[in-house]
Amino acid sequence: MSRLSSVILCIISSTFLFSCSRKNYVPFTRDLRSKLEKENIDLRQVQFYVDQKLILSRNMGDQKVEVKSGVVRLENGQYMNDVIIPAFTPGICDATDNDKVMISFEKGNNDLAFGPGSGYTFNDYVLYGTEWRNGTAAVTYDSNKFRARCGTCSDVASATLVIRKSVLDKLERKSRTLKGRTVSQAK
Repeated sequence: MSRLSSVILCIISSTFLFSCSRKNYVPFTRDLRSKLEKENIDLRQVQFYVDQKLILSRNMGDQKVEVKSGVVRLENGQYMNDVIIPAFTPGICDATDNDKVMISFEKGNNDLAFGPGSGYTFNDYVLYGTEWRNGTAAVTYDSNKFRARCGTCSDVASATLVIRKSVLDKLERKSRTLKGRTVSQAK
């Protein structure tokens, strides 16, 4: 009975911790970007995170090739290069291009494009890609073509760019308190 209680307590604790940690983040949206730009806040000074685990994979054929980023694994006689970006990994904005922001999670020529989605994610910044199929997309990373998939959800289009809520709170708390006026001060 005590082992079962320990397991249940562990599950409840981890669920609680995970749900609390998500509350500290808010989606990076078109509206939020407009607010930041209106306040002349440079996006390169904002700490970004991706809210889901992303797995970038590319087939390197049957020959062993040097890998700059990620892990090499053998699958069906083929070498695969996997780059894993855990959920809530910090990233920085290297550049912007219209609505698109280029986010880098490590040094080098390896940023990923995020921008406003479509449909139900039209306001949130999501991973940009091409050749969408079965919840995956083709992306360019480290000058190579990778297949991106979500490691914690069914569709990589669900992976959203987020910022810490404290950054938003600081932005929205810009206020002043008026002392008021009295008749004697009006003269």
